[in-house]
Amino acid sequence: MIESPARIRRTEGDIAWVVSEAPSSCGACAGKGCGSSVFARFWHADEAEYPVANPIGATAGEAVVIGLPDGALLHAALAIYGVALSMLLGCAGLGAYFFGEPGAIGGGLSGLALTALWLRLRIRFHPSPKHDPVILRRGTASSCQTA
Repeated sequence: MIESPARIRRTEGDIAWVVSEAPSSCGACAGKGCGSSVFARFWHADEAEYPVANPIGATAGEAVVIGLPDGALLHAALAIYGVALSMLLGCAGLGAYFFGEPGAIGGGLSGLALTALWLRLRIRFHPSPKHDPVILRRGTASSCQTA
């Protein structure tokens, strides 16, 4: 299980909305001066909140440790990139076969649009609780490790 520190912003029933408190990748400046932190602040001025299962009943303001089950990242990557690439190439091939180059372009774009629709419907109607993040325990960044 992958573990990461976070802080709870708010709770709604059994769901906690958390903000990641993971350390910066290089650790030299904690994200206050390098080029990548400038772009991160530009694109994400506000810290993103993520919904997480809250089985321990943690409350707003608490530092917690979030766990992501093994295989969840691979599952998500295959669902997003694998399906998108397959649909792009498959629909572009069909479009090229029937309508030439304009058909390939339209087919490829249609394949990507169908993938986006499929992913949105899949998330809404077929959630995968075995791959969802969950609050494991109360704690701070120093108590987090990858197990």
